[in-house]
Amino acid sequence: MKLQLALDLVNIPEALEVVKEVQEHIDVVEIGTPVVINEGLRAVQEIKSAFPNLTVLADLKIMDAGAYEVMKASEAGADIVTVLGVTE
Repeated sequence: MKLQLALDLVNIPEALEVVKEVQEHIDVVEIGTPVVINEGLRAVQEIKSAFPNLTVLADLKIMDAGAYEVMKASEAGADIVTVLGVTE
């Protein structure tokens, strides 16, 4: 079993602060859509850079341009990316 922290915050500094406090107790950091909307995939890059031993999940809920958006999230450091079931 793995413990996942969902970061549905709105900015990178808050996200970094929360993960720093709990990093020893979690396995997966979920970068929620509010952070991605406000900060872009830079949020994924900064979390992965600061905490390279944690699995980073980009919760993008992709519908359109699935392959492209997953590629970009992966390039940003995401280990896991969420997509909707009917995307390409």
